[in-house]
Amino acid sequence: MRYDLAKLPISTLMEPAFRAATELVRLDERIARSAIGAGFLERSHFADACASLWIDGELVHLEDLVLHDATKDIRTPTHELTIARDVLKTRRRIASQPSGWALSGMCGQYSWDGTTCPSDADAVIHEIYGGIMHARVAIGSAVDDHRYEKGPRVAWFRACFRLG
Repeated sequence: MRYDLAKLPISTLMEPAFRAATELVRLDERIARSAIGAGFLERSHFADACASLWIDGELVHLEDLVLHDATKDIRTPTHELTIARDVLKTRRRIASQPSGWALSGMCGQYSWDGTTCPSDADAVIHEIYGGIMHARVAIGSAVDDHRYEKGPRVAWFRACFRLG
């Protein structure tokens, strides 16, 4: 079925879409003032931790992650569930810091010029995460793929995303 775009009432659809976009942009302000704001943010941390593994094709149920985080597991945690909890802890750590902390010169300890990198950054990543793929999942969406490829040469993995 083909739609005749000339007959669609675009002008009447644009106003509600614009209002919805405006409300969505101001959602973080409304959440901060809301009595349930902290719960909403915590729930979004859990959902994003599950979603970060779904991107890689791993299934982690939200209910299992909630129970694992509360140390009330009903079965032995899977490897994916453990990674999802690490992502959750990382998101909480980033949220507890001042805004812009996670991407601002890596906490002031390292510069983007690469001069303060350790002698063997690849070994540091493997020591902390067990491999570059685990580091990618733990960091989630804070860094884009272009920077992922630079991961073995960049030292801020250790400084800012220590999960201990």
